[in-house]
Amino acid sequence: MTEPQLPADTAREAVEELRRTRARRAVRPIGDRTQRIWIALVTAALLVCMVAGPVGTLSRLAGAVLAHAHDGRLPGLLVGLTTLGTAGLLRLSLWLGPIVLPAPELSWLLPLPVDRRWLLRPRLSAALLAAGAAGAVLGAACGAVAASGDRPGVVGIGLAMVVGLLLAWLAAAVGVLAEGSARRARLVRAGSTLLGLAGPADLLAGHRPLLSDVLAASGPWGWAGRAIGGTAGGSAPVPLLAALALAGVTALAVTAADRSLATLPTGDLALRSRAAGRAHIGLLLLDFRQIALVAQAAARARRTGPGLRLPMPRSRLLILPWRDATALLRRPGRLVAAAAWSAGTVALLDATRLWAGQAHPDPLTAAWLGSLLSLGPYLAAAALVEPAREETDRLARTALLPFTPARIALSHLVVPTALLALLGAGAAAATALLIGAPPIVLLAVLLLLTAGAPAGIGAALLGAYRGPLRYELMAVSADPYGAVPFVLWYCAPALVTVAVAAPLLWHAATAATLTAGTALAQFAVSAGLAIALTVWRVISSVSRQTAP
Repeated sequence: MTEPQLPADTAREAVEELRRTRARRAVRPIGDRTQRIWIALVTAALLVCMVAGPVGTLSRLAGAVLAHAHDGRLPGLLVGLTTLGTAGLLRLSLWLGPIVLPAPELSWLLPLPVDRRWLLRPRLSAALLAAGAAGAVLGAACGAVAASGDRPGVVGIGLAMVVGLLLAWLAAAVGVLAEGSARRARLVRAGSTLLGLAGPADLLAGHRPLLSDVLAASGPWGWAGRAIGGTAGGSAPVPLLAALALAGVTALAVTAADRSLATLPTGDLALRSRAAGRAHIGLLLLDFRQIALVAQAAARARRTGPGLRLPMPRSRLLILPWRDATALLRRPGRLVAAAAWSAGTVALLDATRLWAGQAHPDPLTAAWLGSLLSLGPYLAAAALVEPAREETDRLARTALLPFTPARIALSHLVVPTALLALLGAGAAAATALLIGAPPIVLLAVLLLLTAGAPAGIGAALLGAYRGPLRYELMAVSADPYGAVPFVLWYCAPALVTVAVAAPLLWHAATAATLTAGTALAQFAVSAGLAIALTVWRVISSVSRQTAP
């Protein structure tokens, strides 16, 4: 039996009354509006101050890299960055869903027989605002690269941020169009994957400009790179034409997205609303694992056929490695991410070496740069321990296995370590060959990804088996520094990787050869201590979680 529907006239009257109520609530006292404007200005000033330092450092880093590169490499580098950024923005818009309704509007207002565009248009505006902020950051980074060693000008960075904002609006509008059609979503997902592969390929292409020219002429992702290339100065007509073309395509896409609001399926809006609610709760609780589970549930819903599966081993000893290998084979994106982070470590280490040879950084700068260089190996290892995280999400999955919980937990060291050594070493060697990195850079990364693979996987396992979030650590004191113990506990796995990898990578960034006994001895000792710490903490955590 269907629920009674309101007449169209009554529904319109209800919507009009809601609109008048919103208008009355929007009329706030002058003091309240002044306070909101003041908060917005202070926030903007803080964001500008936070972006100014990294923008200058990135500009000097790009200048050091381009000083050793082939002449004319800058336009291709910008096209590669904007192509990679477009792929990320498209993926983000597909995952988050630009149009997300809260539960009350979904339940009460959406069934009314009125034009849905009135209801969904504010959500589209909010999505464009959020996407514009991300695009502005991308544009500022590309503008710093366009300055290539010079001090970035305010006008140039501002124009680059506008180009990034247009690119982000285009990605958000495409996400809205894909939200109403499964076929469009598959096409956008495939296109973003191709752009995600073409962007790094262009960045690593060196002095071969063919791929850059093809990407620059193929679509808005290339037009944005050409437009940002003109923000550093000059009056060439190509950047201006590229910017105008990007603005025109963005306007058309936003208009089409606005018109498609009335045809968005109710079922898809309901699914996105529930998923967004769970993700929002995870964000408020600082439980990023819950957000990852929401994304995985959405990926499983899109899956149409059975997943890949390895043959069942006959030996009892191979059961646990077989489970890890099958789980990673069903998620090839994890393998690609591990290879990508390994390749990125080589590229970043090579760029840091070029910059450090000219800048001679102080110890504090060296410390945070070493930590930044260690982020790639940690993320590569973290991408491969997903089977361990799945088991900690549901401990009952391993209850019937004829192994002790400690053995099951430590078995996750085997397959991820082998994959990190093979995939990481291969990706690092290929990247070093493409960009022409010196041998010390390749040797340091290979040493870290092969001999240091058990320590890296062990540090990632610490994060998988650390148990529930310890919010009581934030109650140490009432001041803002009371959150420091919780942050240190949360970042402990990454800090273990930093202790192992940062001294070795910074030595490779500043030394002539990788023969210093102190650096190698420190690496060996810290890697051994990290493995011992992993075994002790994982066993104690598993014993505590499985205790009756």
